[in-house]
Amino acid sequence: MSTHTLDKTVHRFYAIRFNQKVWELLAKPSLTVEEGYELIDIAHTSNHHWRFAGTEIHQQRGTYVIARVFLSLGNPEAALMYAKRCLSLTKEGMEGIADFDHAYANEIMWKCLEGLGKTEEATKYKVEARRLGDLIVDPEDKKIFDEDFGMAYVNLLVKT
Repeated sequence: MSTHTLDKTVHRFYAIRFNQKVWELLAKPSLTVEEGYELIDIAHTSNHHWRFAGTEIHQQRGTYVIARVFLSLGNPEAALMYAKRCLSLTKEGMEGIADFDHAYANEIMWKCLEGLGKTEEATKYKVEARRLGDLIVDPEDKKIFDEDFGMAYVNLLVKT
């Protein structure tokens, strides 16, 4: 059975389940190399299921998650590819986009560029992420963004 023919409800179930697993793994203080590969697979799988169960905003957020995964695994080059896609989708102004989506799209660009040593280019995204983060209306969303803004997405892989 093709994933395209799965019921939308089934796609939604797996999209949510895999997304939750991504954040569970990212919360660990370190990952084995095997868990790193699993994390990449799970992030892509969640995003794939959202293609059939969600809307454009789910794709925007999914590309953010994939960028964050690659950055957290110490691969800013791969992360930047998805960060650029996230920012591009964000600028399209799709239905359902929230104030925090704009802040996060700039935040991930900043951290990817910083990870590549492109400090000058990164700074403009950092400033914009902070500006947009300050405009987040919901106090809980703002608190989460502020925490993420101050967090370095370090290489979680343990050396084996």
